[in-house]
Formats: sequence, structure tokens, C-alpha cells
Amino acid sequence: MKKIILFFCFLAIYGCAGYEPLFSTKKLSYYIIDIENLNKSNLTNKIAKRLNNYKSKSDNKKGYKLKISSRMNNFVASKDGKGNISTYEMIVNVDVQVFSRESDLPINNLNFDKNFIYNNQENKSNLNQYKKDILENIINKISQEIIIKLQSI
Repeated sequence: MKKIILFFCFLAIYGCAGYEPLFSTKKLSYYIIDIENLNKSNLTNKIAKRLNNYKSKSDNKKGYKLKISSRMNNFVASKDGKGNISTYEMIVNVDVQVFSRESDLPINNLNFDKNFIYNNQENKSNLNQYKKDILENIINKISQEIIIKLQSI
């Protein structure tokens, strides 16, 4: 029994030795020079905050300037037979213009559209918190997609 426990402890300690995070900045072939918020929205600020980790300057990597604009809309998706709202739809659109270090013309335009349908809740404070959680998840997904798309440019 002790040998089995010792084996699993050994496996747990040395089995994770080669772990590296998926979005590690060490293996990226680019860095971000600057992020500009075109429409001064809170949504764009949150996306830019998540991309700030990729601002480390390196001379042997490609440098990109980003201009980001975003918008979010909440719509009533459906109503019940009495006319009460039963589901909402949140749509987030993010447009990213990518500029190289020495160019004033965009080298690529990236568009990200995400939507999420959610049920109405009786408790409005719970509904507002749920909307905030949904928005944070969408922002995280879009930020990750921006990182991946920049890697492929």
C-alpha cells in the first residue's frame, strides 16, 4: 500500500514538470506596442487590460499597434404568453485594427462577434450579476482569440 501511495506522489511531483501555460508570452513571435481605445468604452478598456501582459518590448519580435472599438447590445430574445420577458440576448462586437511598428496603414482588420442567450430571472440583482459574469466570459474569449489571431499574422 505504501508503494502505491509513494508511486502516485512521485507521479504527481514529476509528471507536471514540463507544464507551460497556453498563453505564455515567452513563445510568442510578437509583442504589442500600444493599445488605443477608439470609442472610449469600458468594454474596450477591459479587453486592453487583458492584453497588457503582451506589451513587453523585444527587438527581435514583430511589434503591433492595436486600435480597438467595441459595442455591446442587450435585446429581448423572447417573451412568454403573458408578454413577460423570458430570455435576453447579449451581443458583443469588437473590431481590432492591427498596425505594424513602422506603418500608419492597418495590416489587418479583425472582427469578433459573440452572442449569448440567457433566461430572465425574478431577482434583478442576480440577473445583473449574471450579465456581468457573462460579459467577463465573453471578454476573456475575445481576448484569447485576439492573441491567437495576432500570432498567425
